[in-house]
Amino acid sequence: MGIARNAGSEGAMGKKAVTILLVGDCALARAGIRRVLDDEPEFTVVAETDTPTEAMRLARSKPPRVVVLDVNPPCVSALDSARKFVRQCPSAALIVLTPTVDDLLPGRLLQFGVAGYLTKHCSAQELIDAIREVIEGNRYINAELARRLAMDRLPGNRRRSPFAALSHRELQVMLLVAQGKNAREISSWLSLSPKTVNTYRQRLLGKLGVRSEVELTHLAVRHGVIDIARCG
Repeated sequence: MGIARNAGSEGAMGKKAVTILLVGDCALARAGIRRVLDDEPEFTVVAETDTPTEAMRLARSKPPRVVVLDVNPPCVSALDSARKFVRQCPSAALIVLTPTVDDLLPGRLLQFGVAGYLTKHCSAQELIDAIREVIEGNRYINAELARRLAMDRLPGNRRRSPFAALSHRELQVMLLVAQGKNAREISSWLSLSPKTVNTYRQRLLGKLGVRSEVELTHLAVRHGVIDIARCG
């Protein structure tokens, strides 16, 4: 449900305020973020919503300067929402907040063109600094993520995720399979035929070197790709 707020036109010292759209399914988390941003005269939270679909509508009707997207672990909906925002609302700089720095989500989001990446453990000041960076056309990446991305590029790195080589569609199918979805459910979610879904499932098992969907799920959990308790 979207909540529009009085945008206001002027920020600190008469400058036009930076308009921000907040997106996240946790009202309490959004309230905390909004409180931090409301304390900064240069920022104005113009709207907030708990659904990416509503956020897209709000962003298209009156594009904000920045979108702050608070997501859960790397579910299909989280990845797809970020991807759609970058494609459909190119004038808005997208900052993503996630629970942890894992081996999969950050790299994918950066490939999509996300402007900023932070964990939910960041300080209020870091979020403010990130917004200031992205409105200048720069990227802001969590320091731990930057370190891990640099390590991943070193020759002979053995901790590289086996999921890194998957295409976006393969990754979508893998996440849904790991969440226990059957072919019919995956087919409906991704608008693919069941036959195509089964082809992707068999391809995934071969690429990842596992013999069953149970082994695939264990591999995904072991590498922090999914959290069964929270990602559905």
